[in-house]
Amino acid sequence: MLLEEFKEYLRVDGNDEDLTLNTFLSTSKSTLEHSGVVMPLDILELNPDGTKKYPLHFLAIMVLAAHYYENRIASSNLTQNIVPFSIQHMILQLKLVNPIEP
Repeated sequence: MLLEEFKEYLRVDGNDEDLTLNTFLSTSKSTLEHSGVVMPLDILELNPDGTKKYPLHFLAIMVLAAHYYENRIASSNLTQNIVPFSIQHMILQLKLVNPIEP
């Protein structure tokens, strides 16, 4: 299900890149965890009103995975592969305010 949402986020059709996209998704989750973010068991869990229970976690995974997807070529431009400020900002928020209930 997360893969389908990521493909929609990227506007990717077909299944040719599913393995690569899943790799970027799992790497993004690991990167967040290794950055000190406590991850929910089900990132797609919904509230009773149908909204995502962990929207910032979800968005951080999508944006970081998209960054990996869009910057997968070797480059001599060192700034191209730096994690965007938006991701750094989300990581900081998720580390300081843990919205996951015990």
